[in-house]
Amino acid sequence: MSQRTHTRRAESVQDSLAVLLRDRPIDEKNGANASLGFTFQQWWATLSIAELLGGEDDFAVGVEVKEDVAILDSAQAPTTVEFCQVKKHEREGVWVLKDLHKKGSKRKDGTHEHSILAKLYARRAQFGASRANLKFVSNIGVKLPDEAGGASLATNTDLSSLTAEQQTLVKLAISTQLCIPEVEVDLAGVLVYKTNLPLGEPEIFVSGKLEQLSSTGRLPFPLSHTSVAARVLASEIQSRASSTTYARNFEELKLRIISKAQALDILANVAQSRAPLSEILDEATTELDREGHPFIERKDIKAHRVRVCADASDRTNMIFSGVANALQRARFPVEAAIGAKATLGELMNQVVEEARASSLAECSGLPLGYIRAVALLVLFDAIDLNVFTAPAGSEPKEEK
Repeated sequence: MSQRTHTRRAESVQDSLAVLLRDRPIDEKNGANASLGFTFQQWWATLSIAELLGGEDDFAVGVEVKEDVAILDSAQAPTTVEFCQVKKHEREGVWVLKDLHKKGSKRKDGTHEHSILAKLYARRAQFGASRANLKFVSNIGVKLPDEAGGASLATNTDLSSLTAEQQTLVKLAISTQLCIPEVEVDLAGVLVYKTNLPLGEPEIFVSGKLEQLSSTGRLPFPLSHTSVAARVLASEIQSRASSTTYARNFEELKLRIISKAQALDILANVAQSRAPLSEILDEATTELDREGHPFIERKDIKAHRVRVCADASDRTNMIFSGVANALQRARFPVEAAIGAKATLGELMNQVVEEARASSLAECSGLPLGYIRAVALLVLFDAIDLNVFTAPAGSEPKEEK
């Protein structure tokens, strides 16, 4: 080993982890390639945040920080990091150990690309074994040789548990490709991991994890719109992954890192926001279904779902504003009169009947299914009536 290599390694041991994480000219800038949708790596980073939120420890997740994903023990003064290479496989099957340590394609200069494990292990050579764990992540498993001479599917396996013969093969491949002594290659803390995150509709899987956190009290607030929360969190991951700014220090690198506190803030904002109107209407009609409400009425409400949601989103729609205000005025006396034991269907029909009787002008000409759909939104407190301009026909007091 050259004196220059010894010096560089000695310097890396003395440097803090935050200093070592900053960008270097030789680092690959995968984040420069913006994608039209969320990548598998970004969804896995989102899933990792959801899983880490289930624990008590602090954490931070960095995207495109040396590797696809870097998991730190702190966003302020990190002392350990787990570098993760995340590879999706479109076809069914498994990886074999050789796939991970064989050298890559040949370059123009006659040398070869490093193998998956060699690229990953280069981070440990730079950061030190005590500070850097390594993880190869894929949606399919890895078949690893066992002591019986067969092979078993690894889902979360440390390579130090391989047979001595197989460890020797891996260490030799890594040492040869990285030009480091074989005795310095330590496979403890080098994991192969199969994620259950599916290629199709990963947001549903992440949403399920968030739902589990919320229902078991692992979040400091209830989170009802978990599907929205999953996409918002993934969107933040994507935004940070696309950052191409050269980070000369750890503070600048934080543009690509989400801390535990930031992740909780993102989810808290979703928890405080209103659910999409279409989702609220779906929830209301599902309750009507459960109550056994008359089929024709339910069918009629569902037929007006799209129009009602569109009208409710238009703050200048005075027809919608008029009927919504009429239903809101009718709501409170009906709720007081009908009692707490009334079903949603009974309450909806009574409010609609009262509004049509007391506010004929606002309800005239509108289909009954439309009015019932608006009534459901009113009863679920889904509409902020203050954002609508004054209903058409109203006059200032001075002109009356």
